[in-house]
Amino acid sequence: MCPPSPDGSSAASTLDGPLVSVVIPTYYRNDRLGGAIESVIDQDHPTETIVVDDSGEGHAEPVVDEFDVTSLELDRNRGSNPARTMGAERATGKYVQFLDDDDRLLPGKFARQVDLLERTDAGVAYCGMTYEDGRTVLPDSTVRGDVLESALAFAMSPCVTSTMLTDREVLDHVLPLPDRPGGDDLGLMIDLARRTSFEFVDDSLVRRGLIDDSRGKSPGLIRGRLEIVREYDDLYREASPGVRADALANTYRLEGRMALRDRRWSGAAVRSFARACYHAPSIRTAVPLGASLFGQPGMNAMQRVYQLVR
Repeated sequence: MCPPSPDGSSAASTLDGPLVSVVIPTYYRNDRLGGAIESVIDQDHPTETIVVDDSGEGHAEPVVDEFDVTSLELDRNRGSNPARTMGAERATGKYVQFLDDDDRLLPGKFARQVDLLERTDAGVAYCGMTYEDGRTVLPDSTVRGDVLESALAFAMSPCVTSTMLTDREVLDHVLPLPDRPGGDDLGLMIDLARRTSFEFVDDSLVRRGLIDDSRGKSPGLIRGRLEIVREYDDLYREASPGVRADALANTYRLEGRMALRDRRWSGAAVRSFARACYHAPSIRTAVPLGASLFGQPGMNAMQRVYQLVR
């Protein structure tokens, strides 16, 4: 591991390549924050690390004091995107990485993504990710170039803030990032996709955390997605037929999975899967609806079959 320099940039800055600014918003996760910072220091690429404490009371100070990073504090809890905006406005790198405090960068992420951005016209490079339970999600080969309709359909996985590396000049056009509880990643991807093309590294370069209180697992995620559909109504009207329906279907399928997360059977889950099938009737929505009638055992069986035939 290379020790960081006093200005918050890694000693890896002696390596060749444009500087990457890493912005880590954090909110009462001191037990995870140190690992996120260390995963940046371990990158074989010049970096600077900016930690933004969103607690409003300096809760992250004991952790950030262990590292030579730039530390910023919000005056009160404002949310992930205001924290990201504060960090991005302080960043000096050519490229910006937003890293959630419960995620980890895997070795080589910046070297490979910077190389991709330097030799293409893309303004965003993303990659695959591996969850802490061992599941790996790699990019869909079709989700590259103009990805606006994929972003509108909420069909960008595994493209999330932690897997993305963004050209600073492109990012400047979408700052400040609006606070969208439950929809931060999705809104950012839509805004970026309106302005630039996306490319990906077909490998898992991020380890994704599984945190119970994550906003991405809360009921607010569903409200956030529905709000985005309303907010970008003009784009959905201009998009190909079915894009709005796919966004709604993907949202209600997610709602159904969330309803069954801690239960053996859920009528709410069946209703959510039925809504998904109503908006976009297809095998992709009908099979989960049928499986949900048998509760969590049915969904588990469906997932096992999917893994066998994939």
